[in-house]
This record gives sequence, structure tokens and C-alpha cells, in this order.
Amino acid sequence: MSAPSTPVNTQQFASDNYAGICPQAWEAMQEANAGHAIAYGDDVWTTQASDAFRKLFETDCEVFFAFNGTAANSLALAALSQSYHSVICSDTAHVETDECGAPEFFSNGSKLLVAKTDNGKLTPEHVRHFATNRNDIHYPKPRVVTITQPTETGLVYSVEEIKAISAVCKEFGLSLHMDGARFANACASLGCSPSDIT
Repeated sequence: MSAPSTPVNTQQFASDNYAGICPQAWEAMQEANAGHAIAYGDDVWTTQASDAFRKLFETDCEVFFAFNGTAANSLALAALSQSYHSVICSDTAHVETDECGAPEFFSNGSKLLVAKTDNGKLTPEHVRHFATNRNDIHYPKPRVVTITQPTETGLVYSVEEIKAISAVCKEFGLSLHMDGARFANACASLGCSPSDIT
């Protein structure tokens, strides 16, 4: 039995994983595939890619490459929390709806505290609620806030909304994580640079 054919012109917007690699990236990979290079991140290609991210985001930072978005989110949240911590997110956040428990698994059981939202966006009020809800020994201590940019509902957090959430995070000593699977779309929609919304 043959596999069903998919029309060549069909586009999927569900995930960037649906698309083939763009010709420029394919050409660059073919060029990089010639000859030999030191492995495990000590090669010229990794240095160039890391420097390109630093330039794009206008910050001096460490760059870690991951296999996919689920791995990136899970490892980032695990680095920011411990087993007795919690992660505040929207009820439609990607980490809640599409990652099959991976963030909880890789953080040794950090609990997702899920805010009921009307439109998929967290607000400073949601964060404040969970940060002040309880402080007894039996409650998973809020440690991280994660937002999906754009949201799973297709909305984009504005620069002002991100700054407001960031301010509440700073007030309560919480880290702010951004799931950026469609981050380039948010930059294009807002007409801003990546550093403006990070």
C-alpha cells in the first residue's frame, strides 16, 4: 500500500518541523560537511552559529543547541528549577498542551501551575496570584514563569506585556522563560528586533 500523497503546494503552520529545510541552509550544511572538524562544539561552525545568535539577540550569552523545541524547553526549565519548584504557565502554553510531560520529567517533577486564560496569554495578575497563593511546605514553590511567543492561540505578547510580566517576575524572584518555537513570527508581527522582546 502506498502512502497518501500530499499536494506539493500545501503549507502547514502547525509547526516549523513540518517544513523542509530552506535551500540556503541546505547549501550551508553541504558546505560544512566537507573535510574534518573538531567535534563537540569546538569547531568553527558552532562558534560562528553561537556568535550569530549573540549578535542577533544583542547580548553576550552562552548558546546551547538542542534537538528540538521540546528538548530546549525541558532542559531550560530543568536548569531553572528543582523538583520542589513549580512553573507558572497558561492553560494553552506549549509546555502544558504539547510536550507530553517532558518538562516535568526533565526537571525531576517540577509542577506546572496552570493559569486559566481567556486568550492563551499570561498576565501579571496570573503570575502574582500563583506567586502569593500559598507559602506552606506542601506547596510547590513558584520558581519560573514560561510564556509561549506567539501563543498557541496565535496571539503575540507585545513588548509592553512582556515587560510587565518581567517586572512581576523580578518582584517575586522568578525566572522568565520564553518558548520561542515561532519567535521569528512574533518579531515580524511586532516589527521589532529579537532583543526587544527578550
